[in-house]
Amino acid sequence: MVGINSRPEERPRLIVMFEEGAVTPAEIMLSLTDWADVMLVVGTSPYTAAVKPFLYEIAEAITWDQPRAELLGHLRKWRPDGIITYAERMLVPTAEVAAELGLLFHSVTTATLLRDKFEQRRRLAEAGVQRTRSVSLTGVDQWRDVAAQVGFPLVVKPRLGEGSQYTHLVHGIEQGEALLRDLSKSYSGVLVAEEFIAGKQRPPFGDYVSVESCVVDGEITHLEITGKFPILPPFREQGHFWPAPVSDPERDDILDLTRRALTGLGISTGLTHTEVKLTADGPRLIEVNGRIGGQINELAIRACGTDLIAAGARMALGLHSDELVLKPSKTYFQYHNLPPLDARRLTGVRGAAAAKKVAGVTSYEIYLHPPAPLERGVMTTWIDAVRGEAHDHDEMLAVLDQANELLSFVYETPSGEVTLPAMWTQQRTSHRSE
Repeated sequence: MVGINSRPEERPRLIVMFEEGAVTPAEIMLSLTDWADVMLVVGTSPYTAAVKPFLYEIAEAITWDQPRAELLGHLRKWRPDGIITYAERMLVPTAEVAAELGLLFHSVTTATLLRDKFEQRRRLAEAGVQRTRSVSLTGVDQWRDVAAQVGFPLVVKPRLGEGSQYTHLVHGIEQGEALLRDLSKSYSGVLVAEEFIAGKQRPPFGDYVSVESCVVDGEITHLEITGKFPILPPFREQGHFWPAPVSDPERDDILDLTRRALTGLGISTGLTHTEVKLTADGPRLIEVNGRIGGQINELAIRACGTDLIAAGARMALGLHSDELVLKPSKTYFQYHNLPPLDARRLTGVRGAAAAKKVAGVTSYEIYLHPPAPLERGVMTTWIDAVRGEAHDHDEMLAVLDQANELLSFVYETPSGEVTLPAMWTQQRTSHRSE
């Protein structure tokens, strides 16, 4: 571990509150450690326990799980210039530490609104941005009253969730009762039931987008609208691309809604990632996240040569930064195959070498190396990443068709071992047959 006072004084000192989230340890090393001294405050999840040896290799690190006075005393002695997190579950702790140390970050109130989606809905309604029926749900005994208030279909999810874990679409009373009894076996936190926002179908693209924004001293700059591939049931994301397939009037409405939401939540600094559903009646907010979106930095570097992890850190340090520009000259994409919901283990990936050679594919990466367990419920679990570029959306689809037709995956399921085509290929085949 590097000593606290051994680094050159001209390098800014940045606290990174680290947990599993939108940025990996390798990305922190590549984006930050060449120009800043980094102090990692490491969370307590099984993920951080697994990567802790690497974290201590790339930067000075201490654990979050210690008396608060001792933690703050250590950080004050280190004399930090800024603080940031790229992880959803560390938003409130980061705000609390920032307030104690007098550093730039979301206020504790704003961080709480960004973390607690129920309170976020309430604040957005109070600010006149959007009313979304939403009720806190602590158990099955409340279910019938809550369902009557929200109406069907509705979404049941954790108030403090991330990655779509424990998120379900519910169509009726009996289904909801059975779901809550089942969830109680594995999840003890507070849930929320909220109205399901139905999007206007736009195949082969998704019915939602995200907006990547930058806020400095309360001034909002929208960097780009990110297009999405269709959601897999129940709410599993498959990837995204630039530019988004939206018209100019849609773009204006999406950005105006996002601006009003960020203002209503009191966001004054940092990068944000806002998800918006595209409905027949115009755009509606899904949620606002007070951090960079997952995988967005890879897209920004490849498409525009812009490192958003570093840019967010510079904002946190109060450093002048050149105007962020995200204007891709072509179509850039990331697609991720997902397993079927009943799969218990990934035992084989076939065709990877061939898929990697397809024109337009810039890289093919396997995230889950067989044999890999798939015991994560309904949370989004990506098997791989097909990354590439094309001249337009039609060419992007053709590249993905060709690459995914070469891939197949072997799974262990309750009924035995099965070999299935790529999820992309299954969807495209189904769409063409309709």
